[in-house]
Amino acid sequence: MRKHSLIDELSYEELEALNKNRYRVSYKAGENICKEGTKSPGLICLNEGKIKITRTGTNGREQILSLRKPVDFIGFRALMQENVFLDSAIALEDVSVCIIDKNDFFKIVGDNKHLAFKIIRLLARELNETDNRMVNLSHKHIRARLADALLLVNEIYGMLPDNETLNVPLKRSDLAALSNMTTSNAIRVLSSFSQENIVEIDQRDIKIKNLKALNDISVFGR
Repeated sequence: MRKHSLIDELSYEELEALNKNRYRVSYKAGENICKEGTKSPGLICLNEGKIKITRTGTNGREQILSLRKPVDFIGFRALMQENVFLDSAIALEDVSVCIIDKNDFFKIVGDNKHLAFKIIRLLARELNETDNRMVNLSHKHIRARLADALLLVNEIYGMLPDNETLNVPLKRSDLAALSNMTTSNAIRVLSSFSQENIVEIDQRDIKIKNLKALNDISVFGR
């Protein structure tokens, strides 16, 4: 899994240093991996499972900022700033993470300019993706926002072997939080997609029947 990770080019000695104090933690679906306002225990790497990154708005409503898959890092900005988590990470299914001691990690970063540059690029890319999502959530019609949410889930998690069913069961409240709308609006729009044969719904499983139509709604707004 390391070859798909930020630490893919570290030497054997550097990896040994990171591994020295590393430990593994498992969480059940719905549990918090990290929570807003708490301190980072170290560099958190998702080994198995799927996670949503959330933040609570001033109205008390949860918004999903991003979705994570193996081998993404969790709470990376809080770690690098040595600050508290501004967001929460919640398991969408049973997950397993590795936690690397932050002092071990900082020592490697301080001695490896190439890794430091990769971190800067990672943070810049994440910031750009967040900015783009915030603009879309502020300006797009609710149909386009829900289409964007479904396309994002497909981009990150892909589909099951039938090439239609999204590879993660989603609660309607999660779709709403990902689309910046109320749960009732998410249910209404999803139902309209189903009536138009764009998606097929079976409990929390969602099949994308017409990917082009979803893309068109995302681009043209309705």
